[in-house]
Amino acid sequence: MDKRLIGACLVAIALCLGACTNQEKLREAQLVQLTRWLPGKYDNTAQAKADEQKGVRPPHASLELVIVPVASVAMGHNAFYIQEMAADDARRVMSQKVVTFSATDKGIVESVASLADPLRWRDGHRDPDVFMGMTPKDLAPTTGCELTWKKEGERFVGANDPKQCRNTSHAAMGLVEVDSRAELTADEFAVAELAYGADGKLLQGRQDEPSYRFRKVGR
Repeated sequence: MDKRLIGACLVAIALCLGACTNQEKLREAQLVQLTRWLPGKYDNTAQAKADEQKGVRPPHASLELVIVPVASVAMGHNAFYIQEMAADDARRVMSQKVVTFSATDKGIVESVASLADPLRWRDGHRDPDVFMGMTPKDLAPTTGCELTWKKEGERFVGANDPKQCRNTSHAAMGLVEVDSRAELTADEFAVAELAYGADGKLLQGRQDEPSYRFRKVGR
């Protein structure tokens, strides 16, 4: 083989490896930024009040979110506990879950899991050391519902593949497709979850403004 051709091939390989390395570093840096922004205490009371003032019916429910890191060796890095409550009564817990982030070739992937024993971890944000005992056996992963996050300007945007995310719904008496979306900045976190029946009819969520828009009110 011609030495010049070999040289050109080696240069091309080096450039390709360099580009791959740069992309990996970029994804890792973005993962660090996302996981620094995410933890905190949030509420969407401003959104709920704006709905009331505009006469939106029904208004978005007024909710509070707390997101704390899971400090467990068994859970690895970048795992977070999320608890959703009524903004006017923290005893009314709407949901609990654990999310885990990782940098991949597709972007930052968020895996979502429910808890096998939710009561064990309820209000864990008040005593985060409780999560040191958490292991993967405590979780029930939601297979196929991973969100892929990408950086867009000064925000991160995440979405799943609804065709791959199916959950059981009492409203449909069977499986539904779940379309999940999210946005994150340093001070705001928006989430939306829409469920569709086999006929494409919206069974859960709202079409006018699907997202619950939370503002960070504490660390």
